[in-house]
Amino acid sequence: MTLAYWRIEAGAALPDHAHPHEQVTQVIEGEFELTMDGEARTLKPGHVAVIPGNAPHCGKALTACKITDAFYPVREDYRRK
Repeated sequence: MTLAYWRIEAGAALPDHAHPHEQVTQVIEGEFELTMDGEARTLKPGHVAVIPGNAPHCGKALTACKITDAFYPVREDYRRK
């Protein structure tokens, strides 16, 4: 499992992408619009979204955000060298 903590500036966009890892996203602060399967959801503090592996998704920070992501299996591309 990989845990990641993000600080995202208001207006920042995450382009449509997919990865083999299951992802669990929790918003700590702010509002984040997550789009998956063509459905946009606004995530607010305390909200959690589960993104299955290989599911295309994208997002946009509606405000400045703090977000925690958990990925399984380990994201080798996130390991510190």
